[in-house]
Amino acid sequence: MEIEVPGSESVATRDRFNNSIAVAVALVSAFMAVSKIKDDNVVQAMQKAQAETVDFWNEYQARRQRQFGVELAIEQARASIPSSPERDAKLAEWKKQADVFKARAEESATKAKARAADYDAGNDRDDLFDLSDAMLSISLALFAVTALTRVRWLFGLAGVLGLGGAVFGLAGFNGWTALHPDFLVSILN
Repeated sequence: MEIEVPGSESVATRDRFNNSIAVAVALVSAFMAVSKIKDDNVVQAMQKAQAETVDFWNEYQARRQRQFGVELAIEQARASIPSSPERDAKLAEWKKQADVFKARAEESATKAKARAADYDAGNDRDDLFDLSDAMLSISLALFAVTALTRVRWLFGLAGVLGLGGAVFGLAGFNGWTALHPDFLVSILN
């Protein structure tokens, strides 16, 4: 049997408060778990985009080197071989080959820039998930302290941080990069 002390919580009030904390912790934890899966998928897509960007820039460099090699051969032939219809035909063939290398190099550069843009977009989403994870982690810690101290304003603060974490997490899920807090991310980087 419990004896109520004036000014202290009743058992029913204490149980309701404990239940509120438990439900909040369960919701925050579940959201964190699902967000972590999506965040990991975003990071994997970023890694793939980064690798493909490097590959496309390597292709670009190789094709530009071939183009310059052919153009150099054309200039050397013009300087060292007397003009003739055969030489001019061969140089025209080489020029077409150089133009193909140049066009393919530009294709590779375009692909590399597109994959770099994909990486940047993924990075913005990853930042949103990181901020979500940080806010949700702090929220969980505050819920734990609230359970021990029974300070209700701390419960409110934990709830606000949990809600903020959920907003950033939803922004990450939906690609709402307009919510990306550049100022905060720049401080944390």
